[in-house]
Amino acid sequence: MHEEPEESDPTFAKLVDRIEKIAGAFAVHGISLGFETGQESAETLAAFLHQLNRPDVGVNFDPANMLLYDKGDPIEALKTLAPWLKQCHIKDARRTQVPGTWGEEVTVGTGEVDWTAFLATLDALNYQGDLCIEREAGNQRVADIRAAHVHLEKLLA
Repeated sequence: MHEEPEESDPTFAKLVDRIEKIAGAFAVHGISLGFETGQESAETLAAFLHQLNRPDVGVNFDPANMLLYDKGDPIEALKTLAPWLKQCHIKDARRTQVPGTWGEEVTVGTGEVDWTAFLATLDALNYQGDLCIEREAGNQRVADIRAAHVHLEKLLA
């Protein structure tokens, strides 16, 4: 498990500076950066992005990662990170039962992400970005991706 970056850490300013340089180099070519959620709390990531203050740096929101890393409620995290939302992963998981260990990635619709609330929150935010189905675990990934697509279609109907 990863530790959250702390502003008091002597390497924090170096991190901000390096992200600034990378974002600037990509911005010249019209490319935005997106941090994937999960390895830190939404509040920590929001504070970092607020300090960075670059419209070309945002968030690839992965609700399952919030559960896998045990970093908070995916819906509340989505609301916290809304100002920086660039893209969303559609991935599901079950939170770990043993603090400090990894949770379990599962097929969309069988985990702990409240997809009805997730989609309603995106709608309330007027989110217009991509929803990208992601499946990193399991031995039937193609079937799981198809199942996720069917699950989303039912919810969006």
